[in-house]
Order: sequence, then C-alpha cells, then structure tokens
Amino acid sequence: MNATDAQARVLRVNAALQSERWRDAIADLQVLVAAQPAQAKLRNTLSVCWLRVGNAEKARKALEEAVAAYRHAIEANASNLDARFNLGVVLLERGDAGSACAELRRVVADHPADNAAALKLAEAHLALGNKPAATALLESVASTGGTREELQLCSRLLLESSSREAAKVLALRLIAERPEARPWAHEFARQLRKDSDLAGSREILAALRQSTTSDAERLRIDIADALGLPSIYADRGDLEATRASYRTRLAALVDAYPPRRIAAIAPPPETLLWDNFHLAYQGEDDREPQRIFGGWLSDSLQMLMPTFPLTHAPRARLRLAMVSSRFHDCTAGAYFASWVEFLATSGWELILVHVGGYRDHLTERLARAAHGELTLNSGVAENALRLHALGADLILYPELGMDYRTLALAALRLAPHQACAWGHPVTSGLPTIDAFISCAEMEPADAQSQYTERLFTLPALGTRYLSPEIPARPARSPIGLPESGTLYLVPQSLFKLHPDNDDIFVDIVRRDADARLVFFSGADDGAQRAFHERLGRRFAESGFALAERAVFLPMRGRADYLRVNLACDVMLDSLHWSGGNTSLDALHCGLPIVTCPGRFMRGRQSMAMLRHLDCAELIVEQPQQLAELAVEIARDRSRHDALAAKIRTNLLALTQSEAPLHALDAILKKLVAES
Repeated sequence: MNATDAQARVLRVNAALQSERWRDAIADLQVLVAAQPAQAKLRNTLSVCWLRVGNAEKARKALEEAVAAYRHAIEANASNLDARFNLGVVLLERGDAGSACAELRRVVADHPADNAAALKLAEAHLALGNKPAATALLESVASTGGTREELQLCSRLLLESSSREAAKVLALRLIAERPEARPWAHEFARQLRKDSDLAGSREILAALRQSTTSDAERLRIDIADALGLPSIYADRGDLEATRASYRTRLAALVDAYPPRRIAAIAPPPETLLWDNFHLAYQGEDDREPQRIFGGWLSDSLQMLMPTFPLTHAPRARLRLAMVSSRFHDCTAGAYFASWVEFLATSGWELILVHVGGYRDHLTERLARAAHGELTLNSGVAENALRLHALGADLILYPELGMDYRTLALAALRLAPHQACAWGHPVTSGLPTIDAFISCAEMEPADAQSQYTERLFTLPALGTRYLSPEIPARPARSPIGLPESGTLYLVPQSLFKLHPDNDDIFVDIVRRDADARLVFFSGADDGAQRAFHERLGRRFAESGFALAERAVFLPMRGRADYLRVNLACDVMLDSLHWSGGNTSLDALHCGLPIVTCPGRFMRGRQSMAMLRHLDCAELIVEQPQQLAELAVEIARDRSRHDALAAKIRTNLLALTQSEAPLHALDAILKKLVAES
C-alpha cells in the first residue's frame, strides 16, 4: 500500500469515526493494520470500533453478533477491558457462564477495584453453582464500598449465595447511610420473605420504621410487617405458628389504622396495595382473615377516593367490563379466554379492561372478540376513575388476589354489580364483590360457608378450555431428564407445595428404588433455596439424598413443558392446592394423575376432572394412599396405558363443552336483573 492510499484510508477512517459509522471505519482500519501490524494506535482504534459495534448489537439483542464483535475487539487489542467485560456480560446473558467467568476473571485480575466486573463475575460463579467464589468477591465489594446501586446488587447477590446474614448486614448499612436506598430496602425485605426469612424481613422493616418521619411510609412498613408471609415453610409447625402470628398481626394492624386514621394520614392510595397472595397456600379456611383484610382495605381506600355514583344513561345492551392483568398466554388466559369470546356474542357489550400494558397474541385475539378495550396503567385513583367512567352494569374479575392493582380496583364499588371467579380460588373477602363464580363439582358440600360472596357454580370445568397443541414424545436426556428410572412429575410451583407433601415424596422414593421426582425450580430463587433446604432435610432424615432422587428443571416454554409431561410416568397432585392448568396439561399429554382431594375448591380440581374422565380410580381418600397408588400406576404399564387411552378418549367432552358458558351467561344476567 503506497503512502497516498494510506493517507486516503486514514482520512476515510477519521470521517467515519466522526459520524459513528463504525463498520466503515473497520473496513479501512483492517487494511491499515495489515500493512502496519506494529502500529498500536491503529490496533487500539480498530478495537474501539469493534467495541462500538458489539455495543450496538447487544442493544438490539443480537447476542451472537455482539459476541463476535467483542471477540474481534479483543483480538485487535487484548488490553481492551471494556470489550472483555461486555463480552463476559453477553456470554452470561446467553447462558455460557463458564466462558463468561474466564473473561470477567481477566478484568477483575487487572482491575481489582472494578466493582461492576467483580459483581458480574460473582453472578457468573453463582450461575455455575460456585457459591464460595461468589461470596468471596461479594464480601470484598461490601467491605470496600461502592455506589448505592453496586451495594444494593451486592446485597441481593449475597442473598443468592446463601450468605443471608452478610446480605442483611449490608442492607441495614445502606438504610443507615444511604437514605436514597429506602425504596430498594422495601423490596429487599420482600425478597427476604421469598427466601423464607420472615424474621430478617421484619428486621429490615424495623430499621426502615425507626429511621422515617413519614406517617405514610410508616403505614406502608406496618402493612408489610403485619401481613408479610414467607413463600416456603420449614415444616407444618412453622406454618401453623406463622398463621397464628399473621392473624394476631392482622387484627393489630386493623386496630392501629382505622379508616379515620387513614384519612388523617392521607397517604397515596398505592401505600395500601397488598394482595395476601401467599395466604391461600397454607391449606386452611381463609374466609375470616380475608373478610377482615378485605373490609379494612375497602374502607381505607374509600377514605382516600372520591365518591363514585352508580347511575348511567340507559343503553340498548348491558355493558360488561372484564378486568384483569392476565388477558394473555398464561393459566388465567387459557381458562377465561372462552368467557370473553362467548359473552361477547351473547347480548353483552363486552369491554376488555387490561390492568397493565402487557400484550401478546392471545391479548390481540381477545381484543378482536371484545366490543372495546381499556388499558389501566396509572395509579389507583386514575385507574378507578377510568374504570368507573365506563359505566358498566357489571364488572367481572376472573381472578382476585394475584395482582394488588386489580385487588385495589375490586375493593371499590365502581359498578352496580361486581363479581369474581376462581382464577385465584379463594374468597376475596371484599364487601364490594357480590358474587363468586366457581365450579360445582370442585366445591365441597359446605362451600358457601367458605366465601364472603354469594357463591354461584358452573357445571364441569367451568369453561371451554384453550387446549394446547401437543408436541411429539421426546427422548428424556435432551430435555434434562434421566434416561432411566420412573419419573414422578410434581409440576406445581414450589411455593404451592405444603409441608404435608414432603412425607409423600419420601414414601415414593422408599417404595420405588428407581423413582425420580421431577420439580420445576421456578423463577424465584429464594423459594427454590428454601424448598431445597426443607425437602433435603426431610430426605436426609429418612436416609435418602435429595440430589440422587429428585430433578429440578428450569422454567421453560409451554411446548417444552408439555414435552416434560410426555416423558414422565405419573403426575403427583399436590395436597391442599390441586393442579388446575398443570393437571389439564398432564391430561392433554395422557399422563395419569393421582390425587387426594382437600377441604376447599383449590384442593379439589383434579378430582373433578378425573371423575369426568371416568378415572375415579386415580382418586384416593387419604394422603397416605397417594404414594402407593402412584407407584402402582407407574409400574403397571398395561394399567397405565389403559388409563392414558381413557383420558385421551374422554378429554374433549370435558374441555370443549359449552354448557359452562351458557350457565355463566345466565348467572351474570341474573345478577344484573337483581336490584
């Protein structure tokens, strides 16, 4: 290359750099570097350009292209630690924690004071299961200090590394030294509850209470302190003690904050948001605590909100507003999509009301069926005003108790008639909800006594179910399962697994030497850690190693989840909280379910399904019989296959019946007709 050509390329490079055309600059720089390989400035510039390309690819989520660009940057200049750090970040995001560790280790070695690199390296170690290495890095960051954001992340990662005490010490330090960390500390207290450290959560809340002068924040703290529950219990005794304490604390909260005091404090309505979600998984009758909490929430919110008149101009059709944050591809979506589509063609003016902005293909399908849509994405007051402005004759909440934003709306009287369904199968306790819609065959004889609302029941499944497409039966090892052994599927989220289930798990591995229990870890690391600890202890007491007899699979998409069902031998239904969507997925895969019905609807769904399928032999009366029956079905292939064939033959009549939809329409019109 002659001097004139080289000078022209340098000019083009400079122009490209000024206009941030990195790839154009790279084309000329590569030629220049090839001609002058010892020219460090050229190599450094080429490395920076590749770094910029990698950042752009990373920003548009093109991870493979980002990895390639960062590797080119390092090839041009091995000392480009920004490129090496970003490469480690992308590799970790892509799931290659081992390679990420190698890159990030180089960055930390060259710059030990780089907290961002140390924290990301700790994340990589945790992804590889190397908790001691992660803990050493995190303790170093905690001791040397850093920005508020770095120390907050450090505290969270210490929790993940099972260094709970160190995590709490750092959190308490942040509360004392960094007032701007207070919002994060509230979330950290919630994470401790998920980690089943209720005492630790209360310790954080106490520090927040001691250091605030705001009555509104103190109210928020006292709500979390009184009503917070762990996701996993150490054993039944722990559950019972926690429940007793909850009842006492709930009563004290209601006494300490009567509606007139709420009015005097005048907090933002968001301060009161709570959903009692975990209470229902204790396996007890929740009517009274739900009634107390629901009445308090409703009365308190009404003190902070305007009056909502319930009159509107006459219309040709009754207006029905269906309100949920879950009109998308999920359990509630699969259950209640047919309600939207059927009611929209049954004489109603149906308005689909979304709490939050998430949408997917099912959202769009339901939007096309409805006569109108409303998205509520503001604060409680604005959301309530906009929902009330619809002038609905009836508001129907498919589920209440899973989303505190929706629960706050339901706690207000925004329509003359308001009802909810069993998307979260426990009474709402709200005085503003007139009716609870459930399934007749899933309810016990004394069902009405368990609800504050007037109970209405539908036949069969209560819906026309949105059945999934079933994939081909897979080999086991590609989906993370052992090729040999008998696989007992336990598909429920870990926080739904009451301690009473543990004896059944032990009984199965005692009866079947080849048994492997298949769990899903879920998205909540805290629940997984606490469940591992509890069940591991119970297995060890019985002479078994949990790691040898159980498989914990990561969360996966619907198709891969169904493949796991297809690869297993039996589904073991959970006590007190029966499978709903999980049971239907298993049945669609022809997987026999063994179940023991509980006292409440939420523990009786699989029972009703199996009776409809003429598979009552899979229902036992006592929990102690579950393991024996599960092992029998798994080992007797002819019986297993006959049950699978019967399930497939009868399933369509259960899932696709329109009788529940006609009954639903009649119930809703009856509610509106009543004054």
